[in-house]
Amino acid sequence: MKKTKLPNLVTILILTMITVIAWASFEVYRAFTTKTEVSVPSAVSDPITPTLDQPTIGKIETKIFIDSSQIPDNVVNKSSLVTPNLTVQTPVPTTTPIATPTASPSGIIQ
Repeated sequence: MKKTKLPNLVTILILTMITVIAWASFEVYRAFTTKTEVSVPSAVSDPITPTLDQPTIGKIETKIFIDSSQIPDNVVNKSSLVTPNLTVQTPVPTTTPIATPTASPSGIIQ
C-alpha cells in the first residue's frame, strides 16, 4: 500500500490556521487581563486650596433672610380645584338575529 502524502500547501494552511487561532486567543486574553490607563484632567487632579472666597461670602451675608413666620401657608381648597366636565355615554343595546337550525324536507342533512 502506498501512503499518500499531504501537499505542502495544505500543511502550510493548517499551520497558519493554528497560528491565527492561537494569536486571536492570546489577544482576547490580553484584552481582558490588562488594565486601561485612566487619563484624569489636570483641573481635577490639581490640589484644592483651603482659602475661602471672601467676596462671595460677603454677598451671601448681605442677602435677605426670611424667618419661617414670614412665609404664608399655602392651603389648597377642594373648591378651588378645577374639575373637568366629563359626560359618560352609555352604549345603545342592539338586537342581533339568532340563527336556528331548520330541518330539511327530506330529512337528509346536506
